[in-house]
Amino acid sequence: MNFKSIGIPTIKLLVIAAVITILLFLTNNTTEAKIAQNQADANVASRKEVLPDADDFDEKTVTVDGVEYTYYEAKNGAGYVFSGSNKGYGGAVVSMVGISSDGKVVGVKVTEASDETPGLGAKWIAADASGNERRAQFVGDIPESGSFAVVKDGGTIEAVAGATITSRAVTHDVNDAIAQYNAVVGGAN
Repeated sequence: MNFKSIGIPTIKLLVIAAVITILLFLTNNTTEAKIAQNQADANVASRKEVLPDADDFDEKTVTVDGVEYTYYEAKNGAGYVFSGSNKGYGGAVVSMVGISSDGKVVGVKVTEASDETPGLGAKWIAADASGNERRAQFVGDIPESGSFAVVKDGGTIEAVAGATITSRAVTHDVNDAIAQYNAVVGGAN
């Protein structure tokens, strides 16, 4: 074994690895701000989707049962946007919920449910082929009990057949948003 057979290939490999590392670093620095801006724009668009009458939002925090949550208050007084996250069938199901200043659920958007069963739990993300929008079940007055429940649990929310766990997770997300809303306005609805 001599230096030519071991040393030169090793040095070449180290140089190639260093060049690739530098290129990745430069690419990350170039795109990082744009990616962050795109994510921020997507979040604003989602907030306006669940609370369409809002013009812009102020970020605030509220504490419910010892847990601090970030929520968004519409600057024009249209209402609030809250988020909830609960365990679904395959992982976390995260939802964004718009509640008007008079206490009505205006919109619900599932923002993360990537690990849910394709074709079943994922039906909560968008309307199905026939245009059925499952999230619309939450829109309107908050129930007298102060929370929603799926039919199997004695409530009115129709679960996706075969995806009751995901349906419960979305329902719990909305209920978490209602609890945050009640903490913000200072009482039960």
